[in-house]
Amino acid sequence: MVSNEPITVLERSICYRGLAEAYRSPAGGVGILDESWIPPPSENAKSEFLEAFAPAVSTTACALYQSAHSNREQTSLYEELIRWYDHFGLQRKAKAELPDHVSVELEFMHFLTYREHVSAGDEHALTTLRRAEKEFLTKHLHPFSVSILGHSETFANRYKYLCLEHELFVRLHLQDFGEI
Repeated sequence: MVSNEPITVLERSICYRGLAEAYRSPAGGVGILDESWIPPPSENAKSEFLEAFAPAVSTTACALYQSAHSNREQTSLYEELIRWYDHFGLQRKAKAELPDHVSVELEFMHFLTYREHVSAGDEHALTTLRRAEKEFLTKHLHPFSVSILGHSETFANRYKYLCLEHELFVRLHLQDFGEI
């Protein structure tokens, strides 16, 4: 994934979508993510995924909920995340994942970056979206990504690389902002 060539906003949006899918299921992200930086699922993908991300299955697993990686009170965190999503017109479906699941936060970044892509030429919209992206990355997704990466040492190859590339991708996006 790491390249000296800049990526477009649309490519960034697609990457966020692929990362969100990869954290939803053992074979998630296949066909979206570049297999040169995140290996394809192995024959044991389901058990490897559970070993990596299901604390009820494995004592070494990493929870994929921001509330498990934060000192904040869970209700307060949920309320803040829901305010973020509501502000941009997004509503949670009845059986949807909780608002602090990494896939939901990555999907939100996919949404914001896609909106940035389609807003090309509208400077006010672009400024608003970029500020939102930077703030959401700074307050939520980047610290969460760093924490997930810190648990990944024992994960199977695909999931170790998923965590590594996820954190790197988010960090590079944040670094791209500079001052807005």
